[in-house]
Amino acid sequence: MATTLTLADDEVQDTFFERGWTDGLPIVPPTPARVEAMLAAGGAEPDAILGTVPQRGMSVSAEEGAIAAVMAGCPAVAFPVVIAALEALLDPSFNAHSVLTSTGGSAVCTIVSGPIGLEVGMNSRHGVLGPGNRANATIGRTLRLVAMNVLDARPGLMDASSIGTPAKYTLAFAEDDPPAPWEPLRVALGYEPSDTTVTLMATEGPRQIANQLNGDGHAVLRTVAAAMRNPAQFSVGKGGQGVVVLGPEHRTALLESGISRAEACAILARDSRITPGELEDAGVIIETGAQHDMTPHEDGRLPTVVGPDDVLIVTAGAGGAGWSAWLPSFAPRLHTRYSTRRVRPADEALPDCGPDSCEVVLPPIVEEN
Repeated sequence: MATTLTLADDEVQDTFFERGWTDGLPIVPPTPARVEAMLAAGGAEPDAILGTVPQRGMSVSAEEGAIAAVMAGCPAVAFPVVIAALEALLDPSFNAHSVLTSTGGSAVCTIVSGPIGLEVGMNSRHGVLGPGNRANATIGRTLRLVAMNVLDARPGLMDASSIGTPAKYTLAFAEDDPPAPWEPLRVALGYEPSDTTVTLMATEGPRQIANQLNGDGHAVLRTVAAAMRNPAQFSVGKGGQGVVVLGPEHRTALLESGISRAEACAILARDSRITPGELEDAGVIIETGAQHDMTPHEDGRLPTVVGPDDVLIVTAGAGGAGWSAWLPSFAPRLHTRYSTRRVRPADEALPDCGPDSCEVVLPPIVEEN
């Protein structure tokens, strides 16, 4: 259980800064009453364990998540989304230990698909990856504060980020459900249309993609694939994952060209493959006999993403001239994979994970040629 500290109002910010409890921005004081209200909104008991990072022997409780959510300024109504996001963060497949300590300095890209995201006020349209929305900003910020204050991932200490990215402050957004016949992300991942899911991927910062004059869906996908196979990205040639945020004009181009979501993912996985020569021309050394097997496949190329299932296409953003975005995973799939959890309403009990965490059985990684 958490302990309490008594401070005057004018002492709060400086005290939290001096003790290394903030991300550099001011916080909302996590008073007992505010933390209790947050827990009530999520229907969670304070000592409920949301998951564990076994490499550190550290667990995250619902109360610790609630404290971080209060500090981040998160509206209490959004706490069920935070709980699902923390469960996804602590899924062994996500590999929080590596994600939060690596020199690569990844963001925690948080994608909310389903009605609850919009009900709690998340933004899925104008400026979807930018500032200006409380729910987007504070849900993502909560995860970072948990990483720092509960899992001890502080810059220069357990967080070894060499450069980092502003997206480490927060990177959370909602999907704008696509028109039929495309299905939303949650359905593509095997959930029901009425469900709300939270999907986390450890990514680099977003790269905007411009194709403002070509309305052919296949041409748009070639533009996206060109962004994906940039040799400067660590996962290119090693097989990672990534998120494509597909803006309205590009989404329309694909729909009018009769390209399904599954077909788009397959095309991007294929067309983002790269030759060893392209990597070497960019100064990248081809690894041999190392943990990253960069032996060319039968087509003479190496994967940017392992396969179609490793491309998450999310429709979001507002109308403009023709913009999308690419967020590559910060490391190959060997080290981290995206994870998804369903958001449970406050009246639905959390699973009993015992004193440590729920165990998840992971499928084997199968490389695709």
